[in-house]
Amino acid sequence: MTKPGKQDEVVKRLGGAGFEVFDPKLRQYSHKRAQYVTGVLFPLYTFVKLDIEKDHRLINYTRGVLRILGIGGVPHPISDTIVERIKNSCDENGIINAKYTEEEIKKGDRVRITSGPMEGVEAVVSGLYSDQQRIEILMDLLKISIPEKHVKKV
Repeated sequence: MTKPGKQDEVVKRLGGAGFEVFDPKLRQYSHKRAQYVTGVLFPLYTFVKLDIEKDHRLINYTRGVLRILGIGGVPHPISDTIVERIKNSCDENGIINAKYTEEEIKKGDRVRITSGPMEGVEAVVSGLYSDQQRIEILMDLLKISIPEKHVKKV
């Protein structure tokens, strides 16, 4: 997890230090701007492949890093399968191209992600951002924001 506004810097620093870094982007249509815009898929979060025992302190003390995510203060790795599914959904530039559909979803609804890297995962809606056509969902490990079109009510 990075500090606000520091995600790109962290990606450059860790990549420059030889770490395998994956920071997927999302391209979607903005009705507000009347054009397509590209932003990070997981604001404040990036994936870094590391040896937790050897690299934990180095990563945690990298300028711009807030903390390594975990459970109860203990770092917890994200499954390689999940990361690969996200990578497989990206184009050669690490961008996922979103498609717009309309479906009414409310805060507290249980949803299943219907497309994209987390397809099939169930979660609970914790926030709505109609201006961005995005919703925030709670899963077992992460709190993330994804395009509304990628979920379906359960």
